[in-house]
Amino acid sequence: MHDRTRFVESRVMNKKELQAKIAQEAAKENPDYSIIEQLSGQLVDLDPSRVRFSVDAGHIQRLGVELVAKQDTALSELIKNSYDADATQVSLTFSGRGSDDSTLTITDDGVGMTPAVIRSAWMRIATESKVEQRQSTKFHRTYAGRKGIGRFAVQRLGKHLVLETGTKGSNQGSRVKFDWDDEFTPGRSLDSVFSAIESYEKDADEHGTTLKIIHLRDDWKDSAIQKVWKSVLLLQPPFPVVKVSRKAKTETADPGFRVTIDGSALSDVPEMSIEKTFLANALATITGTINKEGVAVVRVSSDVLDLDEQHTVSKKYLTTGELTLSTRYFIYDPEFLGGISQRAAATMGRNFGGIRIYRNGFRVLPYGETTDDWLRLDYDTARRNILVAASNRNMFGHVELNDDCNPLFEETASREGLIENVAFEELQEFAHDAVEWGAKQVAAVRNRKQTAHQPDFVSELRKPSAVLNELKQKLQPREGDDDGGDEVDDVDLDGLVLEVQKYEEKVEADQRASIEYEQMLRLLASLGLSVSVFGHEIIGAQDAMKSRLQLLKRAISKMEESPSKTSLASQFVELTTNSARIFDVGGYVSGLVSNTESRELETLSLKGAIDRFKKQFKDYLAAQKVIVSGDVLPIGLRTLPMHKSEIDSVLLNLLTNSIKSLRASKVDNRRIAINARRDGRLAVVSFEDNGLGIPRDKWARVFDAFYTTTFSSDGDSLSGPGTGLGLKIVSDIAANYGGYAQIAEASGGFSCKVEFAIPAI
Repeated sequence: MHDRTRFVESRVMNKKELQAKIAQEAAKENPDYSIIEQLSGQLVDLDPSRVRFSVDAGHIQRLGVELVAKQDTALSELIKNSYDADATQVSLTFSGRGSDDSTLTITDDGVGMTPAVIRSAWMRIATESKVEQRQSTKFHRTYAGRKGIGRFAVQRLGKHLVLETGTKGSNQGSRVKFDWDDEFTPGRSLDSVFSAIESYEKDADEHGTTLKIIHLRDDWKDSAIQKVWKSVLLLQPPFPVVKVSRKAKTETADPGFRVTIDGSALSDVPEMSIEKTFLANALATITGTINKEGVAVVRVSSDVLDLDEQHTVSKKYLTTGELTLSTRYFIYDPEFLGGISQRAAATMGRNFGGIRIYRNGFRVLPYGETTDDWLRLDYDTARRNILVAASNRNMFGHVELNDDCNPLFEETASREGLIENVAFEELQEFAHDAVEWGAKQVAAVRNRKQTAHQPDFVSELRKPSAVLNELKQKLQPREGDDDGGDEVDDVDLDGLVLEVQKYEEKVEADQRASIEYEQMLRLLASLGLSVSVFGHEIIGAQDAMKSRLQLLKRAISKMEESPSKTSLASQFVELTTNSARIFDVGGYVSGLVSNTESRELETLSLKGAIDRFKKQFKDYLAAQKVIVSGDVLPIGLRTLPMHKSEIDSVLLNLLTNSIKSLRASKVDNRRIAINARRDGRLAVVSFEDNGLGIPRDKWARVFDAFYTTTFSSDGDSLSGPGTGLGLKIVSDIAANYGGYAQIAEASGGFSCKVEFAIPAI
């Protein structure tokens, strides 16, 4: 490619020299306009009365790689651009995946661009063209993109781009090549980087745009492609939002929008057939609307339950504008899942459940992602603020927004989330209350308790085996009936009763285990009183012990050199080390007791809690020859209000588990890593060690009460014998605050990783 970005002249020229150079270049038959532009820029900068902003070429890297952080978000932005260009279909084709020559080609049949549009719109950052003209020219679609930065998603995806585009009626197309990493480098001025625009021959009836992204930055494995399918699936709402145009007869009707990946359409991917495999088995539908006057109405309907209730909200929502919420409501009980297995339905709920937001017909991330709880549905169910099934996985729905009716909703510059203003807060409140109201109506019809504050509620539930036995008695022939009574063929009632009894035995066994767990907790609570006394006694004896040790040290120093002195000095060092360990444990216990005396909740700095914990056990860890590393990012990460003793309990339980594993593994280089990070709404603390690890098939069981992999006690004063309650307690604390505890894939050099997640502020 011709180098049009070379530096004109290294020395500083004065005004007359610049004017002469500009005139000299302009007089040529084929002037180099990039030189004229650079010289003109230098001439403008000589103006002593004015200054101007300039842009570093490296800013393109920030817009691409940093502003559009996720690869599926980048693809979504490019698909939106095709939609805005009135395309009816867009195809994504991968080649050479996993190699150095990996390429992604995105082709659409939209209106295409002329050279003038490329210069004035595509090459202009943060253009306002979509604000001034809010609908596409052909199908009158409301634009999905407005920021003018979606095109830089191609920079996020690959190192090189070849743009080819053309309009209908012209036999000439335009081609532009971009080398993001070599041309758009920090330190260069953006206006000094030129990309050559070439013409190519095409059929006059052809129109559209092709983006050939070369040297992909990500290794697009099959799992990543599956994630893209999910992104494409959820790019537009599951219930139609962008309707086919039915305006004046002179206008062209919108035929819709179709996406294919490597030649396959969404309908060709069986596991993505949500309507057939999932939505058809919803127990109920919950809808909510806010009209122009701010009046909100919620409705829940269910053919299965013969339910159709409507509720007008007393509060008016004056900032949201006119909008609609619609969600299917699922209860993962075989009774309500006629066309799909319980396991398959639950899997779909985990993968696709949630309430999403769609603006101008396209999805706004991250609302509805598995880690996002923007309506606090998971929080309410985990904290038992509501007793019915109403978490994100029980819902599959969306909220519809558009620029005309909802002007106060605006996406952030990163295209991941809406600006959280008053209108957004009202939307959160309305959607949260509407969904939970609908779930409560379903619970009421099913005679299920809805909240803990229903003291007069009486459940009509009976043991299933009792109901079946009663049915069996009714169906058996009655004495004296000539026709055999209400005999039913082909119904194995005895077998059915047996299966139900087996289920009840399992439930009763679980109840016994729960009672045993509660008994153990009561025992530990009573032991806590003794531990409290123990901690106070140690702290009380600490000063006296230290004074005696100082006296003993001075006495030893005054002794004449002899084998006795050497032996006594060695014993003194051992005594000092062991007493320090006792004081560490005593101080920690005393601190725990003092923390539990207060019932007030407070937000906690995770960095402060972890640093304090590591300092408290510094001597103990040194004696165990354990190297501790880790960090907290961001440094100011804080939890929601909780008991200080709870986070201490979590860290202590995870530490003792790691110490036991390290001892059993007999590894020489013992290492523990304690890290904390923010993941969406959650603060996640991870605890890793290079001990024995936990077999994958045991990952879920380790959080069960009394399940332990601990070996017999080795006499360690801190880790002690295993009770099988440590990780159960960690899991209970997380769940109590709407979080989770899980075993995850360990980082390099480690064999086990436990994650503890709770909401952050």
